[in-house]
Amino acid sequence: MSDYQELIKNFERIRDYMRQFFLYGFKVRSEFGEKSGRTYDNERRRIESYLSGYIHADYTSRGKQVSVHMDSKQLSTNPLYAAWKSKSFTDNDLLLHFFLLELLENGDSLTASVLCDLLAERMETVPDLQTVRNKCREYERLGILEVEKCGKAFAYRLAPPMALEASPLYEDLMQAVKFCSEAMPFGIVGSTLLDREFLHNDLFCWKHYFLVHTLEDQVLLHILEAMREHRIITFENHSVRSGNRTQVTGLPLQIFVSTQTGRRYLCLYFFPRRRFNCLRLDCISQVKALEVCTEYTLYREKLKKNLSSCWGVSFGGHSRMETLCMKLSIDEKREEYILNRLKREGRGGEVLKVRENVFLYTGVFFDANEMLSWVKSFTGRILDLQCSNEAALKKVTRDLEQMYEMYSKKTP
Repeated sequence: MSDYQELIKNFERIRDYMRQFFLYGFKVRSEFGEKSGRTYDNERRRIESYLSGYIHADYTSRGKQVSVHMDSKQLSTNPLYAAWKSKSFTDNDLLLHFFLLELLENGDSLTASVLCDLLAERMETVPDLQTVRNKCREYERLGILEVEKCGKAFAYRLAPPMALEASPLYEDLMQAVKFCSEAMPFGIVGSTLLDREFLHNDLFCWKHYFLVHTLEDQVLLHILEAMREHRIITFENHSVRSGNRTQVTGLPLQIFVSTQTGRRYLCLYFFPRRRFNCLRLDCISQVKALEVCTEYTLYREKLKKNLSSCWGVSFGGHSRMETLCMKLSIDEKREEYILNRLKREGRGGEVLKVRENVFLYTGVFFDANEMLSWVKSFTGRILDLQCSNEAALKKVTRDLEQMYEMYSKKTP
């Protein structure tokens, strides 16, 4: 217990624990092999302190499984924001914070050396000049302080407060912030603004509420910065299936979001393979920006041309396109909504009427495997199914046969 602290120092570790042990809820303490059991206990207690009231424990043959249970209809704000609002700091950090603001509260502009002398009169220890200068620079970046040139030195003063309340659009702005804090990327920004105004979201709730996305926002920020500067990036990718960690280098081009699962993907261009690929954002960590790509616009245009041939986020394992043909039985008079759905959800596929109440859908995409869930949603209407990808055809056929056997068995 002596090395346990509630405050977060390494957010990447907290992100991994929350995802693996709490949000998925599959693992137990004995399955944690990366570090000692004590490390697991410390991280578990830290997370439980942030998410008290949402922790659920199940006891199985493998041991105690700890997970997070939440009802999105009863949540006004994302509980995972608490992790972003907790930060590791020392006693000197606290003293410097409050004494600096006190010394500058009258509006004076003071240099770092003057502030250091004044701080020495108030603190039990004499602060280091470079430490004070670094703290002032940090607060300048955060917008807490303003800086001006005073001879050869820089003088700092408190930045004027945000006069949000004086704006005639204050109420409307706060309503927009309440929505954005829970529905958009980087919602922690909106949540922090609401905290500053002593407000909370009391207007909106969501049926599909993807709370876990906030754990990816730091990674997403680094990727978006690289995209804005047209830079190549390198990062560590953690495979969910194999558990392997690999170093990946590529050109980030676009972020895709699944409308069904809410999962986010990074679309990259891999130069050695000369192809596009998508990786799950929640499996990416340690993003670093590299050199600028002078042909960034060219690759963006190539991506746009390829997107029409993507059913989801897969660009397939080879350059050859895959064709899927599905013959369906649809009553034109009574089931026009099925026909409309086929055209609406077919993503550019061709729909032809073969004869009365029989229609043929034909789609050409990079990866037919992504279509299988949609194809199986027409179970009971499929008259014939053909696909150039034999493995995908066998997979959906096998699933349909197993389902038929399961539901057609006669009870004795």
